[in-house]
Amino acid sequence: MSQAEPAETNRLDGEIIPPELAVKAMRDSGYKNTAYAMAELVDNSVQANAASVEVICIEAHQQVNERFRRRIQAIGILDNGEGMTPETLRLALQFGNGTHLADRKGIGRFGMGLPNSSISQCRRVEIWTWQNGPDNAMYTYLDVDEIEGRKMFAVPAPEHRPLPDEWRVRSQIIKTTGTLVLWTNFDDHRLSWRGASATLRNTESLVGRMYRKFIDDGRLSIRLLALVEGEDEPTFNEFVRVNDPLYLMPNSSTPTPFDAEPMFQLWGSEEEVFSIDYDGSTHEIVVRMSWARQETVPEDRSDRGAKPHGKHAAKNIGLSIVREGRELDLDPSWTNSYDPTERWWGVEVEFPSTLDEVFGVTNTKQNATIFSHMAQFEWRSEAEPGESMSEFRDRIQSEGDPRALLLPVVDHIRQQIQEVRKRLKKQTAGRRSKPERHDEPTVEDLATTKFRKRAEEGHPTDADKTEFTEEDRKSFEKDLREDKHYSENVAEEIANATLRRKRKVVFVTKAMEGYAFFNVEHKQGGLTAIVFNTNHPFYEQLMEALEPEIGDESDADLIDRIHKAADTLELLFAAWARYEMEEVRQQNRLFEMRQEWGKMARFFLTEQEEE
Repeated sequence: MSQAEPAETNRLDGEIIPPELAVKAMRDSGYKNTAYAMAELVDNSVQANAASVEVICIEAHQQVNERFRRRIQAIGILDNGEGMTPETLRLALQFGNGTHLADRKGIGRFGMGLPNSSISQCRRVEIWTWQNGPDNAMYTYLDVDEIEGRKMFAVPAPEHRPLPDEWRVRSQIIKTTGTLVLWTNFDDHRLSWRGASATLRNTESLVGRMYRKFIDDGRLSIRLLALVEGEDEPTFNEFVRVNDPLYLMPNSSTPTPFDAEPMFQLWGSEEEVFSIDYDGSTHEIVVRMSWARQETVPEDRSDRGAKPHGKHAAKNIGLSIVREGRELDLDPSWTNSYDPTERWWGVEVEFPSTLDEVFGVTNTKQNATIFSHMAQFEWRSEAEPGESMSEFRDRIQSEGDPRALLLPVVDHIRQQIQEVRKRLKKQTAGRRSKPERHDEPTVEDLATTKFRKRAEEGHPTDADKTEFTEEDRKSFEKDLREDKHYSENVAEEIANATLRRKRKVVFVTKAMEGYAFFNVEHKQGGLTAIVFNTNHPFYEQLMEALEPEIGDESDADLIDRIHKAADTLELLFAAWARYEMEEVRQQNRLFEMRQEWGKMARFFLTEQEEE
């Protein structure tokens, strides 16, 4: 009697999901590409405490459009983990089953990884696993053809079958315990890349990012190997290197000169930790941020994005969502895809698997849907009239909405991303066609002339009598770097030009707290610094609009900038008018201030020739 006969006899009438139909749906379970599917198997290896994993692609020459090309015939994923008992092996190939379903720790748990990822790429998956040497391996398999042909309704009971000799020869990690998962009988349209080299190179980039923490601390090594049937020399043989989207790890796949040393620096003094009370326990969510080091800006001030390290960073744009040390997704929805600045910062959110439901982790471990949707979430759009953010959060938390727990994390990330964007713009502010622009005549020189003229006309101050010295220049340059966060070269340019041109007034920028859109700072050497607050809408809508970095803007773009600036200026005066209306008790004083400021403005805005 064949295996199909008793299986057919034992089937139930009116099955809810016939296996041959279910497997068709499961083959389209949504793995982004072949590399993501293979990563699921690496998860299993890590869960089995493997220190080493090998991904081996076997190719053969096939005729394609009258030419012979190499095409993948088999993919084997081997590890030196603990291996499986026969009972565990059979469970591992059952959809939705497994030994870690109740395990709230570790990167496994969903019980879908091995069978789902395998049949999403191939029609036959075979497993050899051993706990007492490869000669004593146990074997079983799944075959899509047999399932669709109504010949397989259960995972075959594991049987003793030694590990094939060809896989022993190919591997460098065969030990007393381990597992081999073998994929064969591929549908070409399901493989993301048909050749071994392209498959492994893309796999290296992905798994190097997914398992960067395991690789970086030495817990895991992953070897990628490609062989052609009948040939001994591999066509690809490399170990996966760290691919860190935060660029804080040394010895990575980043191009020189940032392969040995980190390309980015930590944003802030330390990582931010959020304690979340959920399901009767307290859990920690850790947020890490980074931004590009000044060394990423070429000395010739050319576009760093066009350099090899810039092109590498362009492939790692997004917010890294990390679960139990393993990246789920590099989510681009937190970025402005049109802005090249986005490649120069990184954010990582790490959480334990105990918060899977809060983050919305999918069973393919490729997404955290609830958290990702919050990238575009605006709480005010769902708030009740007059409801504050804390009141809104309390209300939705009482309704069991997991977003309430994530709101503080999301709010922090959004604020920090805004700040790092401003800092990065300032980092390259000196990259212009005329690098010594600070030494050219500017409005600062005109303001200096006006300051001196006021002193000559009988309104001197102590600052007017003080000379700006070399020591003052050094102090000012340090202030620009450390407090205003200008890059070293730009800070040096501004300070040098201030000394050489004997300026008494400079205009600089800084991200400041509070509502003031500018501040006045009196520096050593009688220097007055007008500091514009880049956090205030005034700066973006007026100052940046009137001082664009002219490049590829069309005439229409420039006109739009002018209109935006004009509208902003009018709104600024409207804000003052409203302030006067509401400050009834100070109306006389405000009127006097407006008169005096107007008188001073007339003096500063009147051309020299007309005076």
